[in-house]
Amino acid sequence: MAGFEFPGKYYEVIRKDFRDLDGETDFLAGLLPDHGRVLDIGCGTGTNLRELVKRGYSGVGVDTSAEFIDHAKNEPADGIDYVHGSITEFETDERFDLVYCLFATLNLIPPGELPSLLARARGWLRPGGHLVLDASHLLGFADSYQPSMIAHHGGDGVVITRLIRTVINGHSANWRNEETLLARDAAGVVSMYQNFFDQWVITAPELHRLLADSGFDLVGEYGGFRGTPPPPFGKGPLIQVAGPAA
Repeated sequence: MAGFEFPGKYYEVIRKDFRDLDGETDFLAGLLPDHGRVLDIGCGTGTNLRELVKRGYSGVGVDTSAEFIDHAKNEPADGIDYVHGSITEFETDERFDLVYCLFATLNLIPPGELPSLLARARGWLRPGGHLVLDASHLLGFADSYQPSMIAHHGGDGVVITRLIRTVINGHSANWRNEETLLARDAAGVVSMYQNFFDQWVITAPELHRLLADSGFDLVGEYGGFRGTPPPPFGKGPLIQVAGPAA
């Protein structure tokens, strides 16, 4: 599914260039009761969970990357439990006020495994709870496609260069992203990591069907965490909020 096995401190630097953490936190907190409990599917280094804890919430984060989970556990934050394991095989008897899957993690899940995950997610919600999905849309893949690319990121004294090769399988709508990461830390030490991940194209109609088949009603759809509507031409992120069907 993915091979995100490089130090979490470098992922934090890369993530900042793509995400609006304040907007994400405001959006998620707006769906929670006081002292609500959350489940973060694909929590990465725990960035979203730590911000929610600052506002009085608690939760569980699950991620497939041992490196990212180790980094998350080393960041001080009370009220968070982290689980290293497959997000498509995760099981729990606990119930939550909010279950969310952000940063296009949904696109990393093979399509055949989505129905089972969403059906389980419905069972993880408390009455009145919500599911939030953040997926990359079709034109976001098509417009940004380049067979090879170089990207640079920096912050906290760290400089990262990503050498990216993308291979498309049109029959399976799969994007294979192969990356070499060169990272220079604050002390000037340079390290190199190999990283890969597969992504699958997903569209709004497909998600609508999957949610309905899994026992959800769609209650909101947005083009970003600031509450903007989805763009009419179908490009950019797609934020969907669903609740258990009556």
